[in-house]
Amino acid sequence: MCHRALHQSDTSHRGLNAIRGDNRRVSIDQFVVTCPYCGEDSEIYIEPDVTGSFVQDCEVCCNPWRVRVSREGDERSVDVARADGSE
Repeated sequence: MCHRALHQSDTSHRGLNAIRGDNRRVSIDQFVVTCPYCGEDSEIYIEPDVTGSFVQDCEVCCNPWRVRVSREGDERSVDVARADGSE
């Protein structure tokens, strides 16, 4: 799945929690983000104890994302970028 930066807090938007830009949190561990390649929204699940970086492919266009998960206090953030080095 492809995702841009996401944060778990923020305000409600269309029944989901707004994250940053068009990205939304579905639950504590699930996020809806926009692929940096094809622009399609996808849902990503990240285990509660995961931090650091990993590569995951977009479910729509199959291009690789670099997913970075960080935690600051009780807030967790997820940043997704192209993993092909084109950024």
